[in-house]
Amino acid sequence: MKISITKRAKLNKIIKIITVSAVWLGLWFLISAVIDKEILFVSPYRVVLTFGELVKERLFWQSALMSIYRIILGFVAGMIFGIICSVVAHRFELFRMFITPLFNVIRATPVASFIILAWVWISDNSNIPIFICFLMVSPIVWGNVTTGLNEVDSGLIDVSKVFKFSWFKRLKLVYIPSVMPYILSAATTSLGLSLKSGIAAEVLCTPKFSIGKEIYNSKIYLETPKLFAYTTLVVIISVLLEKIILAVVRHTLKKYNIGGEKLD
Repeated sequence: MKISITKRAKLNKIIKIITVSAVWLGLWFLISAVIDKEILFVSPYRVVLTFGELVKERLFWQSALMSIYRIILGFVAGMIFGIICSVVAHRFELFRMFITPLFNVIRATPVASFIILAWVWISDNSNIPIFICFLMVSPIVWGNVTTGLNEVDSGLIDVSKVFKFSWFKRLKLVYIPSVMPYILSAATTSLGLSLKSGIAAEVLCTPKFSIGKEIYNSKIYLETPKLFAYTTLVVIISVLLEKIILAVVRHTLKKYNIGGEKLD
């Protein structure tokens, strides 16, 4: 009975997703038909055709892979930096007072301003998207992990001290299970932001082999179907990266029995 109920719930969820997707796709078709000007708004059918043509080109894959590489590199660097800063700040109040204004400034400053500044500071345009992704991810991770560390159950910490847990055992059994939901939340939120900011940086600085450069060229040459196709690619990459990264994190933690019950 339990299995049939689970299958029924999954089936209902799939039906709802298909229904909602069909409604939005229908609206897209309707809007494109009403406007009836491809240079302004492209139909889903035209986007699919253009996408099919692009995937046959070597430039398409080179641009996609290089953009993914830059975004992941900046994302991972930002995650590591944010987590390290949170841990150090949790341990040393002076460091927390020192680093907090920096992250507040980064949060308040428009992404475009950082892109322009990075354009002045960094000679190699291909490194600018990496730097921008790093900047966008760090404050989010910092904020989430700091909150998680502050909300670790003090009772669990006291118990670990009573039983004289080693530093590693305390980290594995107390801190990581408590903070992991905050890290996963930060990863989910910051991944989408890093992708959008990274592509925006590519559009402005147009590094060789990048989705942003292709989007910029589509705008220059008024190739609206190509613009929509590359935008669709960004959405697909965003969804896939989120699922892949979170799946890897969950698999790794469950493999080593670290906070597995917190991840489902």
